[in-house]
Amino acid sequence: MKVLILITKSNWGGAQRYVYDLAVNLPKDVYEIEVMAGGNGVLIEKLVSAGIKADGSLAIGRDVNPWQDIKAFFSLWSLLWEKKPDVLHINSSKIGGLGALAGRCAGIKKIVFTAHGWAFNENRNIFSKALIKFLHWITIILSHTTISVSEALLLQMKNWPFISNKVHVIHNGIKTEALFSKANARTELIKEKLPKDSLLIGSVGELHHVKGYSYALRGLQGFVENLKNIHPSKKVIYAIIGEGEYRENIEKDIENLGLKDSVMLLGKVPTAFHYFKAFDIFLMPSLSEGLPYVLLEAGLAGLPVIATAVGGIPEIIDDMDSGILIQSSKPKEIQHALEFYMSHKKTQKAYGIALQKKITEQFSLENMVSETSKIYSATNQ
Repeated sequence: MKVLILITKSNWGGAQRYVYDLAVNLPKDVYEIEVMAGGNGVLIEKLVSAGIKADGSLAIGRDVNPWQDIKAFFSLWSLLWEKKPDVLHINSSKIGGLGALAGRCAGIKKIVFTAHGWAFNENRNIFSKALIKFLHWITIILSHTTISVSEALLLQMKNWPFISNKVHVIHNGIKTEALFSKANARTELIKEKLPKDSLLIGSVGELHHVKGYSYALRGLQGFVENLKNIHPSKKVIYAIIGEGEYRENIEKDIENLGLKDSVMLLGKVPTAFHYFKAFDIFLMPSLSEGLPYVLLEAGLAGLPVIATAVGGIPEIIDDMDSGILIQSSKPKEIQHALEFYMSHKKTQKAYGIALQKKITEQFSLENMVSETSKIYSATNQ
């Protein structure tokens, strides 16, 4: 069975990780896999290295440009006529809409769309949100099957007309990998000697406003100030792995909040997951999420987690059982959660163990691949 997987961008994020894991792990004796993306980025490099047919020649950009989008549609239509895949699997909003329409025009028998998140959850004006929601709905209508990576995303669309039987939840899955020890991870990641009892708080993700870093920094400021009164010699470091367009804003926040000695922007770190044990606490202050891989990774590393209760995060974290859930955009809640962990060391360890167990049992890569394979093989309704 020929499967063509399309995605708008070829950088390395959650959607790209999903595409890579599927392409590499779908059984080769059943599927002939090809991946196409916009640009020859990290995703394409990793796929080619893994022996998967992949290229970044997809003529599509993330930003809306009517003339370029029309050209991209006809290019996709021609491409699909030429390749004639049995399954067209589209990922991300932009390629989702154009790919589903081109797939229908080309007579593709099975079009699968994976919803990794809804763009209307981002900070936009009412008109933009309404238009994006309509375009998402059209994408689902045109696709034969839509995969939602979380129950939360499904609930947001449950009342949309004509799609009730077209959407299935398949959680992102992850496999266990070897990690550096805590000591080695800190040495390799931080590149400087920290006091032995330092508290290292970590976040991983693109430097973008939707990741909520500005709120995390404000919460951190309150935490650091209060900690001085209790443990004046305690060194606290907030290390953020990732790069993006919001870096300058974050640097200004760090300067204005007086946190230059407490925050490290580490930039892009290849295979960042291998260094997760360097952290004492993992913080995810996002304003919007689908079902984030990085939180699954933090769970596999056995880290105590603080995360906002947005998107599919509550499907991963059971509040006050395998982590702490907080409201988004609330610096005080971040501060209080950090203070709770500081005064409950045994709870830190217990939450990390509980989350690790849940990830291993309920969010396996094998299950994600198996359930997706069933979608490919199912007869269209």
